Amino acid sequence: MRAVVVGAGSTTREMLRRLGDTWEVTLIDIDPARLELAERVRAVDAVVGDGSSAVVLREADLESAATVVAAAGSDEINLEVTKLAKESGAEHIVAVCRAPERSDEYRALGAVVVVPPSLAARDIEVAMEPRKLASTTFSAGKAEAIEFEITSDSPVQGKALKEIHSELWVVAAILRDDELVVPHGTTMLLTGDRVTVVGRAADFPTIVRTFAGGVSRFPLEFGRKVVVSLRSKADLDGPVAEAAYFVRNSNAASLVVVHRDPNSIKSIAEAEELQAVLDRVTTEELLVEVELRPVDGDLDDAVLAIAAGESVGAIVVPMGKASVVRWYSGIPRALNRFEEAGVPVLMTRGDSRFEDIIAPARRTLSGDAAGRAAIDIARRSGSKVIGVAVANPTYMGRDDLMARRQATSWLRREASVQDVSVERHVVRGNPVRVLSEIVDEDSLLVVSRPQGRISVTRPGTAVWAASRGRGSALFVPIQS
Repeated sequence: MRAVVVGAGSTTREMLRRLGDTWEVTLIDIDPARLELAERVRAVDAVVGDGSSAVVLREADLESAATVVAAAGSDEINLEVTKLAKESGAEHIVAVCRAPERSDEYRALGAVVVVPPSLAARDIEVAMEPRKLASTTFSAGKAEAIEFEITSDSPVQGKALKEIHSELWVVAAILRDDELVVPHGTTMLLTGDRVTVVGRAADFPTIVRTFAGGVSRFPLEFGRKVVVSLRSKADLDGPVAEAAYFVRNSNAASLVVVHRDPNSIKSIAEAEELQAVLDRVTTEELLVEVELRPVDGDLDDAVLAIAAGESVGAIVVPMGKASVVRWYSGIPRALNRFEEAGVPVLMTRGDSRFEDIIAPARRTLSGDAAGRAAIDIARRSGSKVIGVAVANPTYMGRDDLMARRQATSWLRREASVQDVSVERHVVRGNPVRVLSEIVDEDSLLVVSRPQGRISVTRPGTAVWAASRGRGSALFVPIQS
């Protein structure tokens, strides 16, 4: 992820020392000597020039930057950089305010304001990397206390402190649901915890990687198996093939294929045809661990029973080709049918290969869950994420364009932890129309599952978009 930084002074050099490895920094300064000092701290793309010049900023490719930092030695320069960054559509601007009385001028331009200068490096670092909530040094600068938010993809999420014990740090406190927890060896770190870690300042990078790094988990928070039904020969190259592809490109461990027991079929020809199909459902053919589950009764009931009693991370259900009739009776019915399973449902059209992962960017509990699932799948599949944010048309009153941009900015920063690329798509218009136009045959739409029973008359944006798009759709429920 790219950052354009104006000003190569001591504040910037300290910031460069502390930033995570995923940041690519373009540094602008009028003094080549200061740029040389900064390059000794960290590899940067150095640009000699006036950072308050629109021409120089264009040379630094300002428009493609995820974050713009104005850290020059004067407020006049920093305010001009902030103004130009806002005009270019930058979604995240951090500015150093040299005179505290001028901080409102920066805020009016939508910047995160850092003041006073003595705290600039620390505040910029926290503002740019959202999993770090606060940090401070003590013991003459040799020790550091850092507060992290534990996210669902944190390497330490779900682990007891004794499992991550180190001589380099001590977990001093945990804030959980507004209650202070005094940690012990058996204390487990959970998603949403605010954890204060104390360690040597020299070990800062290791501590950050341990607590604020990201690992691909989906769908392990739900389970290890993916379940799909096989009803006919067409399902082998459709839902079953895509279910296997989903297993290969997520953290799922195996595929369970539910099918009718050929011995229970009275027609010999039909039984032989089914057995011939089942003979092709092998680990060698699908390149994943496969388990065949013959059943005598209803296949959907069997799938629900497996989800209730085993470690199931997703259920794969055919969606069919896009049509009003199929979505009207198919998607809501399938989602309602498997609601009690409480696991993600992949509604597949049988021909997607997930070249792009489409994720509506919304800063809500459900939006964050879907966004992180999209990032995890993209990490495993090597795909890119397209973060889609649709703002209200200007004639509808409240202008939420900035909030939508900030949501895509959050998605980009979260994805950067796992080295996943996010392409922003921020527009005004109708969310259903925008999403359905983006989702093609080689795309996977990842959305949150609407809570409760889904009405066919008012199914919600996610279901509408899935029905009108041309690709598959993954519905991710919110975990309680």
